[in-house]
Amino acid sequence: MEYNYGNLIKVERMRKNMKQTVLARGICSVSYLSKIENNQTSPSEEVLELIFDRLDLDVPLYFDFSNQVEKVRSEIRSLLKEAILNRNDQDKQNMIKKYIEHPAVKQSRTLYITLMVTLARFGMMPGGDERYVTEVGWIEDQLTKDDQLRYTIIKALKMFHKNEKEIAFELVEKLNGELAGSGIPDWEVADIRYIMGGLYYKFTDNIQAIENVKFALVYFQENFYLERIVECHLIIGLSYKRRKRFSDALSYYQKAIKVISATDLKNYYGMLYNNMGEIYSLLGEQDKALQYFIESFEYKIDVRSKLYSVLSLIEVNFDQSNEEGVVKWLTVGHDLMTKEKEIEEFNHHFDIYLNYFKEKNVDKLIFSLKKAVSYFESHDEYMYTKKYALWLARELRENGKYKLATEYYEKVITIMSQSE
Repeated sequence: MEYNYGNLIKVERMRKNMKQTVLARGICSVSYLSKIENNQTSPSEEVLELIFDRLDLDVPLYFDFSNQVEKVRSEIRSLLKEAILNRNDQDKQNMIKKYIEHPAVKQSRTLYITLMVTLARFGMMPGGDERYVTEVGWIEDQLTKDDQLRYTIIKALKMFHKNEKEIAFELVEKLNGELAGSGIPDWEVADIRYIMGGLYYKFTDNIQAIENVKFALVYFQENFYLERIVECHLIIGLSYKRRKRFSDALSYYQKAIKVISATDLKNYYGMLYNNMGEIYSLLGEQDKALQYFIESFEYKIDVRSKLYSVLSLIEVNFDQSNEEGVVKWLTVGHDLMTKEKEIEEFNHHFDIYLNYFKEKNVDKLIFSLKKAVSYFESHDEYMYTKKYALWLARELRENGKYKLATEYYEKVITIMSQSE
């Protein structure tokens, strides 16, 4: 068994923000400590005891736990598999954390790395602790090839969440070229492909999004992981909608509804109906779109999700020139906004329609459109940037501000050319 003491010492020292000089003082040289941390030497038990004591670590040195390593590793991996495939994150996260103090984990290098990479993966789930993603980076040179790949998708997610999208894209592209030859089990490859598909969708690479999610879908269908099947249908549908292949998009949404109707996954109805409403709106079938948006609103519970349905209802009523309908749903939207804190994007949306229909004030409308374009452009929301920039250009042109109108028309053209 390869002992883990070097990794354990390095990670705990860095957790405590302790310099090597402080830890080594009176025990060994800094260069010797560096070799210990990088697993380049096997120190004496006396040196280890002194280091562990300074770090306040309780580590067994006089008992061999190698007979427990494979059993504990299997338990950790099984908990991760259950959490990922059945979306049972919270309970499993708490169970995984208990292994941090397991003596076999502290003693075995491979087991310790398995736990740390697992904790990093949990760290990117809702409510997870992202510090483990950073901590795995401290011992990245100790990872096997497969663990390097696991860590790559974790880093890509973290970079995307930090809005470092170019770095995230490079990591996903790297993974796309290396994953096929790995020894990672099928269930985990399916999850990684699903994440890659979701990220490709965010990068607006719709073909890669579809290909990766379809790869994951095969595994989830063969093994009856129903929630994951619904998630795959959603992303594939969204990607086809972006490509204006509306019949294909609707087909995948219908497949998702078929799965949901036979399960208790009713929380997906709101999202699916909203997306179907958007497609019918794009097809010009506004009455059908309105019907789906209302059903979407009624199924949703989360305030932010309901606000998206309200926005869709405002937009479809606007397309029908139904002023009464717009004002009605603006009232519903503003009432919901009192129950939610992070709502800046909806302030921009609703202010535009408020100034157009209720205030009927051109200057206020132009001002709210300018703010909206600036906001959505800064958040890489190109669909709404294009929509409001085009609306603003028309308003400016009608009010004789031709030069400024031209600037916004050019912005629209730029966005359209980038999306093609």
